[in-house]
Amino acid sequence: MRFWSPEQKYLLEVLKKTGCMRKSQALALLHRQFGTSPNAIGPICRQLRDAGYLREFDGVISAAGPQYEPFIPNAIDLILAIFPRELPIFERTARNSLYALGAQSGLLARVFFLSREQKIFALPERDIVAEPASTLTVLLLEDATQAGRIPSDLSCLLAYPEQNGKLTLKQHNGGKNHEN
Repeated sequence: MRFWSPEQKYLLEVLKKTGCMRKSQALALLHRQFGTSPNAIGPICRQLRDAGYLREFDGVISAAGPQYEPFIPNAIDLILAIFPRELPIFERTARNSLYALGAQSGLLARVFFLSREQKIFALPERDIVAEPASTLTVLLLEDATQAGRIPSDLSCLLAYPEQNGKLTLKQHNGGKNHEN
């Protein structure tokens, strides 16, 4: 039996919930939690990969097991931007969503991925995760053209990748159903 460092245990725990992330995102989380240096991410991942707990492809690491959802790295980028100074606590409740709670701020960030074919109202129910007083909903779209299908009374942020791969983030109309 192997003995993992606290960093490796934490990384495996996060990967159980997210399924995958970019190595740079793993480094950001490890640095926030443990003060891990950039030089340490290689050995941390290599030991886990050599033991069969981790896969690595094109800068993305994933937990060994089922295939990961390709939207997750973008969802983690959004969550790291929403919580720039605190360590988010991740949770997955559905295949097309990623939740993160800021333990210090009390903010719950919900990122829902909407494919081109998916119906807009196919989002998970609100009571799946007990919500704190402040909730931020982000709809991660496959492309900008989907924004026209979002109801105008829905208060959320919209995120979609540009042709260069960078995410664009916009506030949606808002309407009357504002969340705190």
